[in-house]
Amino acid sequence: MGKYMKYELKGSYKFIFGIIAVLLIASTIIQYNIYMVSNRPHNMAEATGFRAFTMLISILVIFGAFLATFIHIVGLFRKELYEDRGYLTFTLPLSGNKILGAKILVGAIWYVAIAISAVLYNFLLATILFGTSWLNNVKGFLAMFEPGAVSSAFISSTIVSLESTFLTLVIIYLSIALSKVSVKNKKIGGLWFVIFLVLSGLLNYLTLKISEAFPYYLSFNNFKILHYYDIAPFGTIFGGISQVTAYGTHIMGYINIIGNLSQILFIVLGFLATSYLIENKVDL
Repeated sequence: MGKYMKYELKGSYKFIFGIIAVLLIASTIIQYNIYMVSNRPHNMAEATGFRAFTMLISILVIFGAFLATFIHIVGLFRKELYEDRGYLTFTLPLSGNKILGAKILVGAIWYVAIAISAVLYNFLLATILFGTSWLNNVKGFLAMFEPGAVSSAFISSTIVSLESTFLTLVIIYLSIALSKVSVKNKKIGGLWFVIFLVLSGLLNYLTLKISEAFPYYLSFNNFKILHYYDIAPFGTIFGGISQVTAYGTHIMGYINIIGNLSQILFIVLGFLATSYLIENKVDL
């Protein structure tokens, strides 16, 4: 499995590094324009003219880069089922679990690499351009919630982001595998994206309902288990808005215990289902 992962990483690193380079260039343009506009507050023509145009283009480029990454990672698995290379891959002395596990881990590695590169670069660039004042503003905002909110928010966001990444990859691969399964001698084929949307919507709905039924959150500030209504600052500050997100799986510095466990269960079940389809039901 390790050698197969190495092969997958080697085959796609140039594309990912190119995506990272594009993101960093676009981020530089955006932050530099914000810096120039903030230092020339009276020059509205510049703020609404060329600089606004370049910022819009840069934002669209970032969106396109993430979309291209999504398509590329999907393609890494889709090629195995829709192209001739699949015959070679599935003759390797690897089980469906190992092949799928390698694909998911490689996809997750690239997502994490892109996210870390973009976040660290933007933090560094913002510090160079704006000093530490912008970071102090962020810390001041988070301090309204509770002491230690910066670190607890970071931990909870990281956990939820990783869960979301793995769940998304599993759903994608499950959808592609289902598209190759014959139903009454007919294949679903290119409808895998529709399957992906349906499965994603269904699992998100189930997670939301589970979180509503069990609104108990783990605080990463003091590692206590709290009911949603015990998280007073959140509800106090945002008022009615908090009711919309009241039973989500993630509130700043907190995660819904049962909701997140259900997502982990969905990941495991999706992984097992996809592995079963690859080994037993998919007709290459």
